[in-house]
Amino acid sequence: MAYSVLEDLLKMIPEEELAQITTESGDDPDPAIVAEAISQADAEIDSYLGRRYQVPLSPVPPRVKALSVDLAIYHLYSRRSVAPPVRRQNYEAAVAFLKQVAAGQAVVEISGGEPPGVNRDLGELTSATRVFKRDTLGEW
Repeated sequence: MAYSVLEDLLKMIPEEELAQITTESGDDPDPAIVAEAISQADAEIDSYLGRRYQVPLSPVPPRVKALSVDLAIYHLYSRRSVAPPVRRQNYEAAVAFLKQVAAGQAVVEISGGEPPGVNRDLGELTSATRVFKRDTLGEW
């Protein structure tokens, strides 16, 4: 199941503009190209969220849907190499948030609690003190 759909993108971008970046004729948006961009966006989201959550997420949290829309729109503009600055900023903000989630510095709010597989108990590594150092290596 995709995190967003064509209708979600149309809430953020005019249909004519979406048609221009998905088809050569520019008449109607190409649903196959839109689906491919959404799939690419969702895979990118899963690559980050998969470090903390069992993916794909179901039901889809509103924040994840919004991220999917921003990433998909950016990928569609990138096909034409004409991503407006605001789309690039949205993309970079989405990726920055996803990196924070992957690092455990932010969370995705899940309705009904966290999904199975969430890993909050990360172990802490410790080690013994160093025996050999560069300056003391020759003393043995």
